[in-house]
Amino acid sequence: MINAVRDTKITRKKLLNMNTLPHNKKALWETPWGYSESFIIGLGLIFTGFLMELMIPTHNALILKFPYNLYAVLGYVAILFIAFKWCSNLQLVRWMTKVPASISSIVLVTVMVMLMGTFPQVPSENKWITALGLNHITTHWSFILILMLFLSCLGLVTIKRVLQFKWKNTGFILNHLGLFLALVAGMVGTGDLQRLTLDTYEGKPSLIAYDIDGKQVELPFAVYLKDFKMEEYLPKLALVDNEEGKIVHNNGKNLYLIEEGITYPFETYEIEVLTFLSSSGRVANGYQFVNEAGSPPSAQIKVTNKQTKEEITGWICSGSFRHPYEALKINDELSVVMTIPEAKKFASDISLLNPDGSREEAVLEVNKPLAYQGYKLYQLSYDDRMGKWSNLSVIELVRDPWLPVIYIGIFMMIIGAVYMFWTGSKINKEEAL
Repeated sequence: MINAVRDTKITRKKLLNMNTLPHNKKALWETPWGYSESFIIGLGLIFTGFLMELMIPTHNALILKFPYNLYAVLGYVAILFIAFKWCSNLQLVRWMTKVPASISSIVLVTVMVMLMGTFPQVPSENKWITALGLNHITTHWSFILILMLFLSCLGLVTIKRVLQFKWKNTGFILNHLGLFLALVAGMVGTGDLQRLTLDTYEGKPSLIAYDIDGKQVELPFAVYLKDFKMEEYLPKLALVDNEEGKIVHNNGKNLYLIEEGITYPFETYEIEVLTFLSSSGRVANGYQFVNEAGSPPSAQIKVTNKQTKEEITGWICSGSFRHPYEALKINDELSVVMTIPEAKKFASDISLLNPDGSREEAVLEVNKPLAYQGYKLYQLSYDDRMGKWSNLSVIELVRDPWLPVIYIGIFMMIIGAVYMFWTGSKINKEEAL
């Protein structure tokens, strides 16, 4: 009897000791999967992506165009729905609906984005950068795989909240669904993105544009250039070294706007602008005002040596495609020149012609794009050699049919954030009362 009581006490003591001892840590790959397994899976996908990049470079191979990209999105969403609805007992599916999978995929996507910011996304002469695909991260296998993991986690969590709908989850659903739409549209919309260049000449309708590869693309409308307009800044004075042809620095400032009647100091010289002509032509020993194409600005200047009081008077001209430039030589070392006027702003007066005979008038300016028939028209450039007399205007046309979907996703995220903020503030007030 005494022994039995003693044995019972010993057993209770052992049980108490066992309860007070720390539990053993969860073994790797023991369910449920946590952060360790999540990062191992994510890093494995990135490593696999780099191996695939060495063997099968992606570049543009995975770019789909409408309607195949739409079919791919619908199929992908259907797979996610089936996986959650009928395969939720699988450990992989359960894991993708948990926080560790989402956090690890976000972190690794951020790492890939950091690589994109570290390595210039342009063709590289370094063979290893090219071989590893570090100069095209957005189409890299690793980026695609890890982004697909993140989208799958995002999609499954969103489907879970939608099927288990509660009004208090509205903000969460809008946030996650909006992010899903924006990311998916940004990925699959690459194939339908058009970036074209159109050369338009005054008095001629232009219908054929060119893509980045130089292929011809026929537009659904024509662009008729009525007039190309440009405003220029005043030209500038500069002192140039005759031997090296370089502009001489003048106490930190080496360029001065040419304005009639103004005197500028250049080292030991003073330069006074006696006459300025915005459009001129050479006549005998000077320049006169001429209003015709290719007539450059000119100025009559007086250069005074402040030490010797010696004066030199002459003309300078910036030149154009029609007239040569002209400099005033002060001595064997220095000359005064006029720079070519810089463009202040330029625009194209155009007509948009449709096959049915209708037309729309517009003025296309820099940084003021025009939306027309699904395209955004941008004033890109002109004939630099001709300057303000250019009869060529280069227009860029951008078409992105998936952009509205991206905007919808962004607006959903904003609305969801506002809703969550409002409901959170309301709950806090109720708890305070």
